[in-house]
Order: sequence, then C-alpha cells, then structure tokens
Amino acid sequence: MKKKLIELTIKKPNNLSYINLDENNNYKGWVADFGLVEKATNKAIGLDLKNENDLFLLFVLASAWSKTGPWENAVFFTTYLKFKNYKITDWLNKNIVQNEIHSRENNAKSIIDATAGIKSRSKVAFRKDFYSSVAILAENWEEIKAKMNESAQKSDWLIFIDHLRSLKGLGEGTNKMKIKIPLILRELRCQNIYPNIDGKYCCVPDERVKEAYKSIGEKMPHNYLKASEYIYKDFKDLYDIPLFAYKDFKEAGLL
Repeated sequence: MKKKLIELTIKKPNNLSYINLDENNNYKGWVADFGLVEKATNKAIGLDLKNENDLFLLFVLASAWSKTGPWENAVFFTTYLKFKNYKITDWLNKNIVQNEIHSRENNAKSIIDATAGIKSRSKVAFRKDFYSSVAILAENWEEIKAKMNESAQKSDWLIFIDHLRSLKGLGEGTNKMKIKIPLILRELRCQNIYPNIDGKYCCVPDERVKEAYKSIGEKMPHNYLKASEYIYKDFKDLYDIPLFAYKDFKEAGLL
C-alpha cells in the first residue's frame, strides 16, 4: 500500500493542489504555490520564504492549521493576510487585531470570492483565536528568527524546535502548535532557506496522516518527532504527502 500511495502521489491524480513535485518526483514544498490564483490578475498565490513577511506567514499558516477545522481555513486565512500586506509589527497593535476579529466573517467570504483553484469542503471560517496567535508570533518574532539562525549555525534544529514548542497560545487554546513544527521545517528545507535541516524533522504526523497509517495497518510512534522520522523513513522526500493524500485517493476510488 505504501508503494501504491507513492505511485499515486507521483501521478498526481485529480490535480490535488498540495502535491507539487520536481522533475525527480521529490516534493517541492507546498507554500510556494498554494494551488490558488488571484482572479483579478490570474497570478498564482504562494509564499517566497526569502521574503520576511512571507516567512512570517508560514508560521501563521502552521499555527492556524494546528487548530481544529478543515485545513482549507488555514490556507485561505494565510492568503487573506498576504493580500492585506500587513507589516509584522502591525500585529502588536491591539486595535488592528480587534478590527480583524470583528470583520473576520466578511473577510473570509471576500478571500473566497477573490480566488480560484481550491474548493473548500465546507464553509471557510476564520477562528477568533487565529488572530491572537498571530499577535503572539509577532511578539516573539525576533527571538524565533534568532533561534532559527542559531540552529542553522550549529546544525542542531532541536534548538529551534524546543523554543517554538515552548510558546503558548499558538495552537488550540493554550496548547503549543508542536504538531505543525515539521511543516515549517519541511517548507524551509524545500525552498532551500536552510539546507542543513534533516528530513527526519520534516513530516507532519497530524490526524489525517495518523488515520491513513491506521487504515493501512500501521501505527506511528506517539512522539511527534519520532513519528516524523518514521514517516520520512517510509516516504523520503515525499514526506507525509502520500499519507495526507490517502483520504482524497480513497474518496476518488483510487484505493
């Protein structure tokens, strides 16, 4: 079944937006091209992680995705903020945060109307706590960057991982967003921002991935870093993508 998942991922049936492979069938990352386009310009939407504002939005995406709800919510929220073009320091302004919270329903609708390419499985909603998490990221941004650079210099990415998972309020409630830290590391690795990130830290063992493993008769380690390493051993530089796609392949009658 693992071989079948790899084959289907490489064939990329149904134009799944999150399957983005290079000429050697290795994953190029997802945030560089969300599979969304801006209707007004027909330009592809994604994040260039060499740009600091886009790098910040990668963390926003990971935080929003770590909360309950369809994954599309995090994508459209990140896209909305990219369109708004806020400075990172703007999120230290409580009035901006409150205004965004107050208008979040209309803003969710506006970004759906302004884009094409991803059809959400349910109504897109921007959770109220998305915004408080963005503010927490902004408050800690300089230290987060410092820990990334320290990890790169020392080739020890546990420094960055330990720091980020210590920050409260980035996940559900007061929980940390540790389950999505591998997403951040994967995208940094795929865009070659930090080439010394070990692939074993770059697979996201979220509920959808866990369910896929369960369906094929396997169980991941409970610890999320050990689970990431377990996935990487099976799928290498396709990371968790074949497992994440399992549900879509299944619904399409391909498995």
